[in-house]
Amino acid sequence: MNEDPESTPGDPVPAADTPAPAGSGPEIPVATAQAYSWPAPQEPLAKMQSPEFPAFDGLQSIPAPPPPPSRLIPNIGHFFVFLGLLVPAAIGGYIVALGSLLAAQPHVNFRVLMARMAHSVLYAISFQAAIYVVLWGLTVLVFSLWWGGFWKGIHWNGAVARRRFVLLAAMGVATGLLITIAGNFVPMPKAPPILEDLTRSRLGAWFLMGFGVTLAPLTEELAFRGFLLPSFINIFRWFERQRKIGESVVNALGIPLSIVLTSVPFALMHSEQVANSWGPVLLIGLVSVVLCIVRLSMKSLASSILVHSFYNLTLFTGLLIQTDGFRHLDKLKG
Repeated sequence: MNEDPESTPGDPVPAADTPAPAGSGPEIPVATAQAYSWPAPQEPLAKMQSPEFPAFDGLQSIPAPPPPPSRLIPNIGHFFVFLGLLVPAAIGGYIVALGSLLAAQPHVNFRVLMARMAHSVLYAISFQAAIYVVLWGLTVLVFSLWWGGFWKGIHWNGAVARRRFVLLAAMGVATGLLITIAGNFVPMPKAPPILEDLTRSRLGAWFLMGFGVTLAPLTEELAFRGFLLPSFINIFRWFERQRKIGESVVNALGIPLSIVLTSVPFALMHSEQVANSWGPVLLIGLVSVVLCIVRLSMKSLASSILVHSFYNLTLFTGLLIQTDGFRHLDKLKG
């Protein structure tokens, strides 16, 4: 009897499906020759996306959701909030300016100091400058928390102003020269209040000039071209999103009307400085139109501030030349 359980090379190999002899133990199923897996490793991706795999085709046919529309900021509600900040800014600016004057002149009687403030351009501009500084601080704080980005919200875009500094400065100078020439063809007051303020003191004149080319254009542009102008335009943009009007209506009607609605209060705000004379008020309104166009075409509030500043600088330079460096302020009275 052969004791080796393995077959010799010459023995025939039994078939794989030959049933095991009875009584030899439990039947063990034999694995099939081909194994399946999902996805099959040997199948290329292109074949997996073929009709043999319709589930993948269905997933590919689902369109991506459209991105959410950008927020319309600033809107008219933001503008009214900005106006509301004028109240705490006025209070805060008054406290800051008064405290600074009392600290600088501790031995001056309070009533005497208040009397000086009422008749001194230097003190008056100091108070207005303090109010503007506090207003800027409150505005940046409130709208940074509200919008998550103040400078982007008001379209500051300082990089545009830096790249086109020479062009914007030239535009400001040209606007100032053209407005000065145009003033010869419209009725102008003989002694507007702003010139009376200039003639009170040489130091006050220099201080008014410094204020007029820095804080004044900064704050006026923030109010009118930073908040009011885009607020009006965004009203029309909102109607466009509601499919009430088309983009052509926004461009042909909404933007020009917004420029006019911004320029009217801008001109009226300066009317007291020019004795409410319609000639200079009209010219100031035209300057506002130029500033609005700069703001919108360059999408940059910093650009309109730069033009505004150089426009004011041109006007003050003319007064400097006329008065020999503010040495002969009496020339402005004639």
